[in-house]
Amino acid sequence: MNEISKRRLTQAKDNLRIFDFLDIRAVAVTGSIAKGYGDDNSDIDTIVILNKNMTQGEFDKIIEDAKASGGDFYHGSPEEGFAVYYYIDGVRCDFGFGHYSETETLINEMLEKPEVDLVKHLMISGLIDGYILKDSNWLAPLIKKAEDGYPKELQVMLVNHFKKFHPEWAIEKMTIGRGDILYYYESLVEMIGNIIGILCGLNKFYHPGKLKGVEHTIKKMQIKPKDFIKRYNFILSAEKYEAIKELFLVVRETFDLIDEHLPEVSTARSRDTLVMVLRK
Repeated sequence: MNEISKRRLTQAKDNLRIFDFLDIRAVAVTGSIAKGYGDDNSDIDTIVILNKNMTQGEFDKIIEDAKASGGDFYHGSPEEGFAVYYYIDGVRCDFGFGHYSETETLINEMLEKPEVDLVKHLMISGLIDGYILKDSNWLAPLIKKAEDGYPKELQVMLVNHFKKFHPEWAIEKMTIGRGDILYYYESLVEMIGNIIGILCGLNKFYHPGKLKGVEHTIKKMQIKPKDFIKRYNFILSAEKYEAIKELFLVVRETFDLIDEHLPEVSTARSRDTLVMVLRK
């Protein structure tokens, strides 16, 4: 963990004094600060989990104080949970508030009835990668339950959901051939994102929900194409035809990993799609 992250975590602990009127069960910092690679521009993202829903008066006070600091209200309600941001000592501090039962329900339902809902995955993965500031021997065991109980069904669902790739000719002809530079980069990012989604399933990871900061997740993966981070950076910066050639090599290597580690998912149709020939 770098020094900036350590300082931000100390500030996050101090920030809790603002909410000393709330009945707090657990608190966790998420994002780059929790993961240890924060910089001078990093926000402090904090999840505040309550023993009981706050009153309208407590809710109004938090919104008023946030606005007084230069921040504002994002969305939500006292009953359903909500988010605000403050500016504290020159640092933007995001706070999400919710009842503990919502966190329990989120994790229990994902384990019992898995689904590819990336918002829910983002919330669970944020807690798993988070830094716990306050706990009453409740949050840490719940996070461990989410990790240890990761369902095989969810692995299969994630891999099948993201196992969708364009034919090689489509990328060449419909992006480079047409000079459509935006569609070219959109296609590359989409396909790299799909590879990352597959790797989350193979590694029993909850999807991080977005590509921002995803290198932290990839570095923890045991199952991935060789030099994956270096190679997707090459793909996004190389000459276009060289980039496409490398991209489809990585896609095929990812299919090989599916065959090896999750053979119940067939890659045959997806492989056929890659070499599909354009009818004229």
